[in-house]
Amino acid sequence: MTSVMRSRKPVAVGACVVPMLSLLALTGCAETAAVDCDRIAGDGRRFYESNPTYTDPRDDDSKDDDPERSPPERQGMSSATLHAGLTELARNPSLLSVLVIRHGHLVAERYFHGGGERRSDNVHSASKSILQALVHIAVAEGFIKSLDDPVAAYLPRYFSDARPDKKKITIRHLLTMRSGLDWTEDSTESQVEKAPDWVAAILGRPLVSAPGTTYNYSSGDTHVVSAVLQQATGMSTCRFAHRYLFGPMGVTAEHWGRDPQGVFSGGYNLYLTPRELARFGLLYLHDGIWAGRRLVPRGAVRAARTRTTQVDDTSSYSEGWWTRVISGRPMYFAWGYGGQFVHVIPSADIVLVTTENTSDDNVNEEIDPEAFIRDRLLPAITGP
Repeated sequence: MTSVMRSRKPVAVGACVVPMLSLLALTGCAETAAVDCDRIAGDGRRFYESNPTYTDPRDDDSKDDDPERSPPERQGMSSATLHAGLTELARNPSLLSVLVIRHGHLVAERYFHGGGERRSDNVHSASKSILQALVHIAVAEGFIKSLDDPVAAYLPRYFSDARPDKKKITIRHLLTMRSGLDWTEDSTESQVEKAPDWVAAILGRPLVSAPGTTYNYSSGDTHVVSAVLQQATGMSTCRFAHRYLFGPMGVTAEHWGRDPQGVFSGGYNLYLTPRELARFGLLYLHDGIWAGRRLVPRGAVRAARTRTTQVDDTSSYSEGWWTRVISGRPMYFAWGYGGQFVHVIPSADIVLVTTENTSDDNVNEEIDPEAFIRDRLLPAITGP
């Protein structure tokens, strides 16, 4: 560990212990003190949980962090065009929310079929984008030397008998889904959850390609990232997130899954409200700056926007994020199972958030926001 980490002497600040000279930790400390990660953690029985619904109890004291409401016309958008698009989206019986933010103002916020501003649901793989932010923060804060560090340097006990090429897997390989480990999404998880140590089960999968060479979407990869983060920082992924990212933004997770070894779910089973997702999108739209302070390194935002793999005709994968171009406008987005989306459209200064109900498989019909963006959202723009 000492070979890949810089020395950091902690200092006590009230009820918190934070790294020396870490302004972000100090500013987020008060928020973190109120978060009981053990209370909101999962029981470690299932890799994917049953998607219950939670209620955000912090409505009153977190409203100041939400974008101000504004009529669309004041932000150069047509309310009639937006309304027509929202009416079309509402035909989907599982749609819960749609939020549109332009120029930092909330120009549209609609809830459907039981959705609401305080309803907190599983954002599924949209949390992989949040995990990407956390890892880059850990590098900036000195807990991790580089994304190109081998995973074995942080989790050596899982590699004691591993073949040499498996020891070449890096953190970046995991974030970009290029670990080379055998994995079939929505199938391998059922095997992993039967093991007493999920990280061991994931890293024990055979290599089917050389690390860094082949894209294969894997929630196993990102769960290992969470394990690395916990080992490197000496705190749970939940606690690290609330101290360095969520706390300063006034965000509190209502629930977060955890495996039998206490590793918080890396890229799934995280519960947030639509407005909290919107804040995260705004953070990236504003190049990692929140309320005048840098929370996320500029390199993380740049990596989110940079394509690493062309996955299909319309979408590419970057580093915990997806990218696409619609009507000539490049955009990047967090994408979670069942219709959890956070689209960031820099050229239009827009963040689009949608959430859907995944607690009932008979209801869920995942939307593809492309038509709404192409036919309604972008045409709604009437001015700068």
